Amino acid sequence: MKSLLLRKVGPLIGGVLVRGNADAKIGNVATRNNHKITKDTLVFYREKLKVPTNLPSCIIVTDQKKVEAFFPTSYTIVYVKNVWVAFYKFIHYYRKMFRIPVIGVTGTCGKTTTKEMIAHILSPEMNIVKTVLSQNGLSHNLNYLLEINDKTDAAIIEMGVNSPGHILQTASYFKPTIGLITTIGTDHLQGFKNHHEYFKEKESMLKAVHPGGTMILNADNHYSRKLKTNKFKGKLIYIGESDFADYKILKMKYDQAGMKYMIGNRGRIYVGYVPGFGKHNVYNAVFSIAAAGLLGIDVNTAIERLKTYKPVQRHLELSPGINNSTIIDDTWNTNPTSIEAALEVLEQVSKEKKSIAVLGDIEELGAHSQEEHQKIGTLIVKHNIDYLITIGDQAKEIGTKARQLGMDPNSIYSVKHEDHLMRILKNHADKNTIILIKTSMRNSFRGLLSKLKG
Repeated sequence: MKSLLLRKVGPLIGGVLVRGNADAKIGNVATRNNHKITKDTLVFYREKLKVPTNLPSCIIVTDQKKVEAFFPTSYTIVYVKNVWVAFYKFIHYYRKMFRIPVIGVTGTCGKTTTKEMIAHILSPEMNIVKTVLSQNGLSHNLNYLLEINDKTDAAIIEMGVNSPGHILQTASYFKPTIGLITTIGTDHLQGFKNHHEYFKEKESMLKAVHPGGTMILNADNHYSRKLKTNKFKGKLIYIGESDFADYKILKMKYDQAGMKYMIGNRGRIYVGYVPGFGKHNVYNAVFSIAAAGLLGIDVNTAIERLKTYKPVQRHLELSPGINNSTIIDDTWNTNPTSIEAALEVLEQVSKEKKSIAVLGDIEELGAHSQEEHQKIGTLIVKHNIDYLITIGDQAKEIGTKARQLGMDPNSIYSVKHEDHLMRILKNHADKNTIILIKTSMRNSFRGLLSKLKG
């Protein structure tokens, strides 16, 4: 983080120096037990927060009286009326120190890939701060914010949701100047009363972006088209196959190890390639091209850089499998929207070959679990999957629906034990078999992939 002085920060957070050095340097900030507390850390102290007492110096911000007895005399003590109000005053102050573009990326799926693609395009000429993989929980916000300093040119923040208010809370840290919603489908319903509430949470991204900023939206997504954009005080950019898209996807085609695509923008036609299978990857690529364009990277340069992009591990990752089969590893996470994308890839990649889908329970669906799992059964039939193997009691509903729609019952399996799954796959897998493993693996067989990959 940028080094600060308590003399400057203290008054801004409403602090009163009780003991210690007003010229103390601030080199780090902590609010949780998983935050690193070292010399010169500004600690927003609350009960149950474990603060080491063997440091040469430390700054304690507290709304609890008489806590100075808890800490060595070398520690500086600052009193505030409310420690959380003081903390939020600090993050607002820290963020305002930097006049840089901040891209906030949300969506039911595609967040991590799009964020990584944007960073891949920008990194050759910019110092970028970005979220790590899919680690987008609120507990990570402070650490990411503090990575921004005077050398940072731009930040790309993945904004996930588990319950109402998460997007605006993340936005309070980063104040995005550019917002991006990849797609809106079904996920994390356990934290919401219904899908409409989940949709409204995604819609709050329009409020999260700084006035005068830019929103990049999916022109083809049913729910994205329902967003109330009339009150958004900024610029709107659309990507997709729809005629009104600013970055119009004209063609998409599966290639040997990725996707070829053609897009139109401002009267010009561009041809590109992106490593990684699936039409959704083309959308992710075009989103990243549009975002990079707002930071001065022309379309040709962005397309050229995407050719060397390396897909995120466990995101539709192909590898050799048992009995000379091919494994599609999509086990990073799972939700109905990403399952549909994975099944589309399985269907395309397995043409002239046997297709097997191994699907685990979809988590965090709450009361909508049965309904959403049955929708996946419909997709299994739609994409002509040859064999279905489900893991878990909830995922069993996928097979029930597929059977109702006419799929051969002898091609549907429900398993609870890893050895049962392995026996089925060994019996069916050969060199002409493509096996999709689609599950978050949180409650599924942890050692499965190592046994399946050749």
